[in-house]
Amino acid sequence: MGGPALYSERKGDPALTGRHSPFPVTHQAAERWFYHMEKALESTPYIDADSKLKMMKFFRRTAFFLVAGDELKNENQRVP
Repeated sequence: MGGPALYSERKGDPALTGRHSPFPVTHQAAERWFYHMEKALESTPYIDADSKLKMMKFFRRTAFFLVAGDELKNENQRVP
């Protein structure tokens, strides 16, 4: 999103798919998480509208990236 890479510098690559691998990341779970992120941003008056829009786009891509990763993981675990 353009800010400094402080998290990565301190803790390394976020590796979101690896950190979420123990959990089922379904479309429903992604939508619920996205809803809560949207409500959190709406309740924060210190963030301008353009930044909120950019953050919401980032959150949506991230949520469904994790869904796709979970679907691939489950597909690879199926026995033919």
